Amino acid sequence: MSSKKILKAVSIISLGTIISRVFGLAREVTTANFFGTIAIYDSFLLAFMIPNFFRGLIAEGALNTAFIPVFTEYAIDGKDKREGVDIFNICFTISLIITVALLLLVVGISFISTKIVGEASKWYNVWILMRFTFPYLIFVSLAAINIGVLNIHKEFFLPSLSPVLLDVFWIAALFLIPLFSTVPQQQIVILCIGIIAGGIGQFLFTLIPVIKKGYSPRLNLNFAHPAIKRMGVLLAPMVLGVSVTPINLLIDNSLAYMLYEGAVSGLWYSTRIFQLPLGAFAISISTAVLPWFSENISSKDHKEFIKNLLFATRMLVFLLLPFTFGMIILRTEIVSLLFARGMFTANSVELVASPLAFYSIGLLGYGGASVWNRAFYACKDTISPVKISLFSILVNVIMNIVLMQFMGHNGIALATSIVGITNFILLVIVFNKKHLRIDLIKENAFFRKSFIASVLMGLALFLSKTLLSSAVSLPFLVFSCIIISAIVYIISTGVFFKVIRELKK
Repeated sequence: MSSKKILKAVSIISLGTIISRVFGLAREVTTANFFGTIAIYDSFLLAFMIPNFFRGLIAEGALNTAFIPVFTEYAIDGKDKREGVDIFNICFTISLIITVALLLLVVGISFISTKIVGEASKWYNVWILMRFTFPYLIFVSLAAINIGVLNIHKEFFLPSLSPVLLDVFWIAALFLIPLFSTVPQQQIVILCIGIIAGGIGQFLFTLIPVIKKGYSPRLNLNFAHPAIKRMGVLLAPMVLGVSVTPINLLIDNSLAYMLYEGAVSGLWYSTRIFQLPLGAFAISISTAVLPWFSENISSKDHKEFIKNLLFATRMLVFLLLPFTFGMIILRTEIVSLLFARGMFTANSVELVASPLAFYSIGLLGYGGASVWNRAFYACKDTISPVKISLFSILVNVIMNIVLMQFMGHNGIALATSIVGITNFILLVIVFNKKHLRIDLIKENAFFRKSFIASVLMGLALFLSKTLLSSAVSLPFLVFSCIIISAIVYIISTGVFFKVIRELKK
């Protein structure tokens, strides 16, 4: 029964996430037209990634993964609703205090750093732009608390749509840019203002349904509440655990910023494409299963927990493998179709298409890690993922430094995939040793079927591209190849509905 509920939740989240990703893609397409892969956009992206690092650390990562399991126990035990409201308000207050303090700290450091590096340094623009990107952190962090409450109440669709607000304001700012300035440095500042407005929109959008559930945000300084103390115990190691991906991202792009103009932009655009299937499926699945994982562990229903974990893993394999092959084979055509206009030149296409192929190799690794990390958190084990994550940072740094010497920013993308695959494998091994025995060998038949079907799909895709590339327009080529490969994949896996029934076993 829970598998059906999870499948329904995944479908709901995926729908909302796909809508969000479509808007996000529209945002990137519009941005590429205005800025392409020019140097000032590289600086902006690095300045924008830093508050996003703290967002992942404070809000969407550590706080929610600590908040959801603890709050779920209160909901299951039938405690007083007012106590739940208190917990919400305390978390709201903590998030507000931390993010405002970070904003003030960063602004202060920014003024000092610009004096030190001077205007001639390429880092000067990064420090200047951080003053305008950091206010976004406050509002998106508060929105993440709201989303955590809604997810606990098994509401997934509206929260999954919240990123659309950022995209809408981002795009609006882009279209307003020509009315105010033709100077790229000034145009970027206008874009930053649009991002702040988008953060406010995300907060208000998620606040309304939260208020309807009886959680009206108020300042509450009762940090000694037992639930908050428990979250603190979970949060300390989680801060390290969930910071790994943002830290690796910062390392990747800081190193890319030292390479050549367009390297950061190239990684950014290719990551946006890479994250379309990752967000639509992997993140949706991991978000949906956490409440069920927490309930299964809380009620000591280990059999159901294992069933749900295997179900989520099978879904990931079935959905992500074909995307891996597809994005590698159609990388140049996809990038050209999406971005090749305006300031986005042929050189920009190459800067984006090449790393996309290397990112795609790690798609299943990152998807699997997102689900298995949730399994650890549901078991209240935050130490094991931290150890694995810290090791992955070391692997990432070493692989980046080595591979970028020979492959430039493509080496950084390949290193990212190696880290994702390594992380996933280690999570599975450690979970089996420390917690419950999950026999993935029994799933070999399913995995093998999905892999063979993906290979056949890849061959069909390659042949279709080769035969049609000189005969039809680019949009028709991409559309035709996707349709043909999808049909081949569905046929190769048996009949689609038969596969769905197998997923539900």
